[in-house]
Amino acid sequence: MTDTQTWRPKSPWLVISLTVLIGGLAIYFRFTQLGHQILIDDEWHAIHALLRLDYREIFLSFGHADHSIPLTLLFKYLTETIGLSEWRMRVLPLLGGLTTVLVAPWLLRPWLRSYEPWVLAGLLALSPILIHFSRYVRPYALTIPLTFAAVIALWRWWHEGGRWPLFVFIPATVIAGWLHPLTLLFTGGGLLWFGLASLKDLLRHRDMSGLMRVVPPGLVTVALSSVLVLPPLLADPHSMAAKTGVDQLQWDTVVWAWELSVGTAHWGMAFLMLVLAVVGLVTALRREAGFVFYWLFLTALASGVVTLLNPAWIHHALVPVRYLSVALPWLLSLIAIGFVVTLRWLNQFNPREYVATVTVVALGLWLAGLVVSGPLLTTYGLVNQFAGAQRYHFDYDYTSNPYVTLLEGHALPQVYSEMMEEPGDWLIIEAPWSFESHSTPLVGFQRQHQMPMKVGMMTGLCTERAYGELPYQSRKMVWLFEDFVHLADFPQVLSDQNRFLVLNRRPMYDFVSIPDVMSDCVTKLSMRLGEAWYEDEYRVVYRLPKEV
Repeated sequence: MTDTQTWRPKSPWLVISLTVLIGGLAIYFRFTQLGHQILIDDEWHAIHALLRLDYREIFLSFGHADHSIPLTLLFKYLTETIGLSEWRMRVLPLLGGLTTVLVAPWLLRPWLRSYEPWVLAGLLALSPILIHFSRYVRPYALTIPLTFAAVIALWRWWHEGGRWPLFVFIPATVIAGWLHPLTLLFTGGGLLWFGLASLKDLLRHRDMSGLMRVVPPGLVTVALSSVLVLPPLLADPHSMAAKTGVDQLQWDTVVWAWELSVGTAHWGMAFLMLVLAVVGLVTALRREAGFVFYWLFLTALASGVVTLLNPAWIHHALVPVRYLSVALPWLLSLIAIGFVVTLRWLNQFNPREYVATVTVVALGLWLAGLVVSGPLLTTYGLVNQFAGAQRYHFDYDYTSNPYVTLLEGHALPQVYSEMMEEPGDWLIIEAPWSFESHSTPLVGFQRQHQMPMKVGMMTGLCTERAYGELPYQSRKMVWLFEDFVHLADFPQVLSDQNRFLVLNRRPMYDFVSIPDVMSDCVTKLSMRLGEAWYEDEYRVVYRLPKEV
């Protein structure tokens, strides 16, 4: 290991400037438009579970749709006490995502030199997939810093001794494993690594000290993890069995996964990131080969097990990236090392007085190129309340992304152009909708009309229960969602704003069905709101100016 102080820039003003810049970028991309980002896709797994199950049932099942047990328990508690809102669901992933930007470079400081931690922090701050995890109500933004810290703490405990690393490793492993059991492949792999090293000492030198050292914390970790993970596995084995042996990894998936991991689908930039990662890997091997092989072993073990399990959707690149996301900070650290080492080598050919300028310009151009060639501007540069939709995270090459090529071929209906031309500020409320982003055209529609939206829930007026919708009234549950409104509350709801209520009576896609209650729903709304402003075979639109 290196001196832990060598990574700090000498100028305090430079430290402050880098901290402000990197922190500002991390905060901006994780918070921009987040207050209006609509819950979509897998974010509904927890809501569906807490609507159907009591606390015991949630604890004893991973669910057919794979909800995160502790998050679902927390959300159910909130709905029955102070109420559940979008921000209350998003606060933990946000904190986890920002923690990764801060903590990962600090945890790796013994293995990094010069400005490598700062470059790593910049890559973490601008990583599209990590930004997505931070904004998405799933456990990945939490499991990444927890498991990453646990894996490094275990290494330092073995090589440096002391008790404090175990006070990090054990609780971090147990919590992360409960949030997402596949993280145990990394932390369990760490215990296996040192267990094998101890077994080697036993066989070669008859030295049992290593085994006597690693077995007790290993048993404690396994016991505590089993208390939380085994009950749902034993009580509901079918929920996990139904998600394994379904799909197979493909070679194309590996290429897409690399693009998602490094944040660009541009072949030139993606190849540059690969070259920098190789340079970083070679450099890291020269510094401390054991630590590098440790991480390679953990990643290979987790990758191998995931591949053998053949889980559902594994051929979609986002799925293996999610399951192996713990390794993302390590991968980006290799790229950061490769960049600094390469730039230092190139600077030896520059006059000393130009080195600083060349360094700043090269870093700026590289990061700017990464942003421009990646999905950040496309995702967050427009009014976009569907930034969590699969469209933005399936494939960063939008010319071949099927969510774009197959689902966004419909031209924006003319009525939306007429709504855009109405004087003043108007809000569009769409009903019914689909929480599955591949089943709704609203993702592509908003990219074109650029008007703010909310989702209208049919429950309470058109039907008592609908999949992907919140119940209208409940004795126990309190809903405080801002981006969902109930049609039953019209015309009073949002009466201080100009509203267009769009009732979709026919789907835009052949594979999507519309509830049978739509005809009755139109009748009920017309009785409340009067004659429709616009009507065709696909939709009925009501124009509701704000009350003065």
